[in-house]
Amino acid sequence: MTAITGLKRVDEFLKQMIEEQQIPGAVYAVVNEHEVLAENAIGYSHLKEKIPMTLETLFDLASLTKICATLPSLLLLIEQGFIEIDDPIQRYFPEGQSHVTVRHLLTHTSGFTATVPFYKYGWTKNQILDYILSEQPIPDQKVVYSDLNFILLGFLIEKITEQSLDVFTQKNIYQPLGMVHTTFNPQTDLTTIAPTEWRPEKSNYQWGEVHDENAYHLKGVAGHAGLFSNLHDLKIYVQMLIRSGTYGDGKPFLSPRTLKVSQRNYTQSLNLNRGLGWQLGDDTYSPAGYFLSKNSYGHTGFTGTSLWIDPEKNIGLILLANRVHISREINMNRMRRVFHNIVSAAFY
Repeated sequence: MTAITGLKRVDEFLKQMIEEQQIPGAVYAVVNEHEVLAENAIGYSHLKEKIPMTLETLFDLASLTKICATLPSLLLLIEQGFIEIDDPIQRYFPEGQSHVTVRHLLTHTSGFTATVPFYKYGWTKNQILDYILSEQPIPDQKVVYSDLNFILLGFLIEKITEQSLDVFTQKNIYQPLGMVHTTFNPQTDLTTIAPTEWRPEKSNYQWGEVHDENAYHLKGVAGHAGLFSNLHDLKIYVQMLIRSGTYGDGKPFLSPRTLKVSQRNYTQSLNLNRGLGWQLGDDTYSPAGYFLSKNSYGHTGFTGTSLWIDPEKNIGLILLANRVHISREINMNRMRRVFHNIVSAAFY
């Protein structure tokens, strides 16, 4: 059985998930450094209005914002000498803690709590920053996946560059790479965007606006969530990663060494394996599944999105779904594992 034949099983599996009402629809792609090996759009983006999923459907990426906006911004700034990985946050925010570093934030080892509902308090951006900086976490104890880490990193990028995160990323990431559909706060026809969760207070779905409440409170632009993109653009981004930082006809975006540093395991002695921003393949019950290599890395988004790269198999896997359109209780990680297992088995 060829790899392409094996990938046909992906369509069958996703159709089964739609029939079981686990997702309204999905878009996926499997790529190597030069070509698209498989891609498809299946089901609907909006169940009630029967809007079909397409290869162009725009998704709320949720926490993929962390590795598609905040992480590459920081890696560019590190390469340019504006930031050092082990710089204490206090260097940039004097009122911050001297023992919490950029590395702690990127690896989720800062000790910050998982989340704080800032939107419920109606705090301003400066009040949110003051609250985070006033905390006294104890780093290097365990990996605690925390939005606070990347909210603070977003603020850090804005302070260093003197630009808002959406402006900096457009100018320095998406325009150079040709990711023409990727943006915060998309201004486009709603029918081209996959809606997320039903909001009783709106008597409608969250649609065209970020699903994450804290990011929504921050006017749609934050280091942890808020980015929208589609399959076309994410294929460009993933292929850049597979190609060790080059894009187009070999133009450099990030150095191979920089990417290797980001993919290194910084938390081997702790409870989860983490790179700089990246979740790493490991032996635990991770979204990577069981057949991707131990050197694989990726990330997930709460709305139902994920991307994963396996440098040994030389493939990238993108799965975009809006599972919260049905329910936030759906086990998306099971779907991701099966998707990854099917694809990786085709490249045994």
